[in-house]
Amino acid sequence: MIFEPMRANGGGADMTTTGDAGTAEAGLAETVRRAKHGEASPQDVFDAFLQARVYCERPEEPGFLTITAPEPPAGDAPPRSRILDLATSTADPAPSAARLVPVFTSLEQFQLFTDGGAWFSTTGADLLDLLPPGLDVWLDPAAEHTVRLASPATATEPVLHISYRPRGSAA
Repeated sequence: MIFEPMRANGGGADMTTTGDAGTAEAGLAETVRRAKHGEASPQDVFDAFLQARVYCERPEEPGFLTITAPEPPAGDAPPRSRILDLATSTADPAPSAARLVPVFTSLEQFQLFTDGGAWFSTTGADLLDLLPPGLDVWLDPAAEHTVRLASPATATEPVLHISYRPRGSAA
C-alpha cells in the first residue's frame, strides 16, 4: 500500500491545493457515470474510489461532518445543505446508517455543495479506514452522478490465502 498523506487548506476558504489532482478523481466520477448507465460494475466504482483523492469538509474537532440522509428530491434542483453533526471514531453509540458523510471528487464539487470553507483530502482507501462504523459515503451530492456508497458495501476485511503442496512434490 502506498502512503498518501492527508492534505488540508488550513481552515480558509481558499480552494487551491497542491499535487497532481484530477486524474483519479475524474476517473472516479466517470466510473460512477458509467455504472449508472450499466457500463461499469459496482466493483469498478469501489476500486476507483479506493485509488482516488477525495475531499471532505474539515471540522474543528477530529472526526467527520455528517448529514441526515435526504429524501429523494422532488424537483430538478440539486441537493444543497450545510453539514450538521460531527461523528467521531469514538462516538458512542455507533452512528445510524441514516447519517451520510459527503465526500467529493474535486474541490469544485466541494464548492457546489458546501459553498466553500475548510476541507481536507485523502485517498478513498484511507477515508474508509478512518470512517466510524455505520456511516455511508455520499459521493458528490450536488452532482448528477451522485451515489451513496453503503457502509456494508465498502467494508474491507483482511483475507489470508493458504496453499498446500502435496508431500513429496518438487518445488
